[in-house]
Amino acid sequence: MAKISSLDTCQTLLEIWLAAFNEEAVSFLGEEAKLYLSRAYKAAAKNWIDALKAKYGLEIDKNVTTLKEAVEAYIKLSIEGGLFSSLDDFILEELKEGCVLKITVKKCPYREACKLTRKKVTFSAAQIPCPRIGCFKGAVEILLNVKCGYRVDVKENECVGIVFSLEENCKGKIVEFL
Repeated sequence: MAKISSLDTCQTLLEIWLAAFNEEAVSFLGEEAKLYLSRAYKAAAKNWIDALKAKYGLEIDKNVTTLKEAVEAYIKLSIEGGLFSSLDDFILEELKEGCVLKITVKKCPYREACKLTRKKVTFSAAQIPCPRIGCFKGAVEILLNVKCGYRVDVKENECVGIVFSLEENCKGKIVEFL
C-alpha cells in the first residue's frame, strides 16, 4: 500500500475535526449551536489573521468600509496564505444598500467536512452552520467593528423539506445588524 501524503492527511484531519466539532455542537447545544459556532468561526478568522501576521508577516487590509470590501480583504489575505487560489472562486454581491452581502463559494475547502456533518445531523434551515461563510462573517465583524448574522441559502421543498445540495456552489448571506 502506498504511503499517504502529509498534505492529504492534513486535509482529511481538517475535515474530520471540523465535522466532529459541528456535529457535537449541534448535538449538545441544539438550537443554540449556530450562535456558538458563529462565535467559534469568528475566533478562527481572528486566529488566522493573527497567525499569518505573526508567522509570515502577512497583514490584512484594514482600510475597508463595506461588507464586500471586508470579505475581499479576508479572501486576498487567505490567497496569500495559501488557503484559497483566486478571488474568482467567489461571487460577492451587495444587496439592500450594502447591508446584505450575498456570497457564492465555488470551491470551498470545507465541502467534505460539511458532507460528513450533514450525513449525521439534521438541521433546520436557520440552524445550518457554514464554516466558510461563518469565518467571512467573523472577518467582517473584526474589520468593521459591527454585528452581523449569516444564513446559508437553502431551497424549501414541500415533500422533502430542506434541500441543501453540497454538489453545487455553496451560497449564503451576511447581514449587518443595524
